[in-house]
Amino acid sequence: MAGFSQQELYNKIKEESKDQIQQLEIDILVEKESYKKYSEVLTKMSKEQEQQLKEKQKQLEEYIHNLKVQLKTYESENQHIIQKEVEKAKDKFELLLQEKDKQNQLNREAFDKVITMANKSMSKKGAEGEQTFNQLAATFMDFKGYELEDKHSQSGEGDFHMKFDEFDILVDSKNYKNSVPNREREKIKRDLLKNEHLHFAWLISLHSSVDKFDKSPIMYEWVSTDKCICYVNHLLQFEQPEKILRALWFSCKELYKQIDIPEEIDDDELNSMREKQYKTNDAIKALRKNVREINTTINSLKKMVEGMDDKLKDLLNTESNSYADISLIDQWWEDRLENTNTEATLVSTEIWLKFKQENKDCIKEFDLTSEKFKQIIQTKMGQNRCSERVKNGAYNIKGIAWKTVAAPIVEKEPKKKIEKKIKDKKIQIKTEPLHKFYLSTEDNAEILQLYIEKKLNIMEIAEKRPELRPWKIVSVLMNNNIIKNRVDANGYNLYRKTEEYTQKIIEQK
Repeated sequence: MAGFSQQELYNKIKEESKDQIQQLEIDILVEKESYKKYSEVLTKMSKEQEQQLKEKQKQLEEYIHNLKVQLKTYESENQHIIQKEVEKAKDKFELLLQEKDKQNQLNREAFDKVITMANKSMSKKGAEGEQTFNQLAATFMDFKGYELEDKHSQSGEGDFHMKFDEFDILVDSKNYKNSVPNREREKIKRDLLKNEHLHFAWLISLHSSVDKFDKSPIMYEWVSTDKCICYVNHLLQFEQPEKILRALWFSCKELYKQIDIPEEIDDDELNSMREKQYKTNDAIKALRKNVREINTTINSLKKMVEGMDDKLKDLLNTESNSYADISLIDQWWEDRLENTNTEATLVSTEIWLKFKQENKDCIKEFDLTSEKFKQIIQTKMGQNRCSERVKNGAYNIKGIAWKTVAAPIVEKEPKKKIEKKIKDKKIQIKTEPLHKFYLSTEDNAEILQLYIEKKLNIMEIAEKRPELRPWKIVSVLMNNNIIKNRVDANGYNLYRKTEEYTQKIIEQK
């Protein structure tokens, strides 16, 4: 190298850097193409997702509209009760809000105190760090032209400026317990670039390390062709930290000789190439950061869309099941029950058991429960006609009764009767009941068999078949001429002692 002339040295450096520059330009083109493809894919996905979101929003708006219509209907029927409950809830929540406001005020005062104490602590730590470095900097008193200026109150100037005959240094002292974060490195980088007359900056961590520059006690980072940042880790852990600072100054002096090029040597092109390389590296880092952010955004959007899909499916499934339940119950209700002007009542549990017996497959398919059935009945009939029974949570429904099932009319032929032998006793079972409730011929036959063959009384039969109330069993026995009067039925004395019997006597009166 000593034997080369200046022109030969310049040509050799230019030739050696040519391949690296071409490779960097190729990498930049590849990065640009990748970014362009990512942008196109992201735009396409955004349009598709926007269209899907619009369709789902439209479906959701229709669903919300239907819910609002149902809610208005329910509110019109139950306005008084809802208003009363709303007032209760309002009073309750007003008390809760008052307590919450008091708690928030206390938390705010405590938070303000903590912030004030933290600011005082940070200011105290910063002042302690500056004072410590001020004492350590006294080691440069014997250097030519040494002068220390305090700049901590000026923005963008660091904590100190150390001036020497050869060069000046920007110093920033940190008194952190944990490692010095990246934002502090970026800050001193901006401060150094802002001060064009300065070539060196020292970021000194007194007690901890500097993030990403902690592999050795002193590390260097060139931010341009003539500006360098020196990072010092754990300065006060050394036995003689003043010697570390003096050694750092001498290393900066040697580096300054390399950047202090005489004016007569024309090295503008080499410097421009170096500047271009620094800018290219910064641009590549920025592009990579943007690509990572884009990928993160795409993944977040995908998760949001998947979550919205799941919620919308659940809403649509629930709504479709609800409509199916209501339409199924309405149709069965019209076939089996009728409104009356009398004070007759039916128990919701009785209706549910009958519905469950005749619609087993539909109940399994739509997952219909007794509680949901009671809610549908209450909505259908209204609060005025449904009075809750305290004992088992069932409703007494006023003004409805079972439809009578008329026997088919056949001309010139007598009505056929079903004959069945139970222990050699011939019993005639009529095809149509005489009372206003519906029982199939199989139920009639089973009641007679339990009463005659099994010798069970009406209360024991009702325990085996809860949907068949004792008064229905007595009516079946009278219709089939097993007994002449109701009091003749076995177990009728037990039935008189029940709450059901007492309620029916009151209703009849």
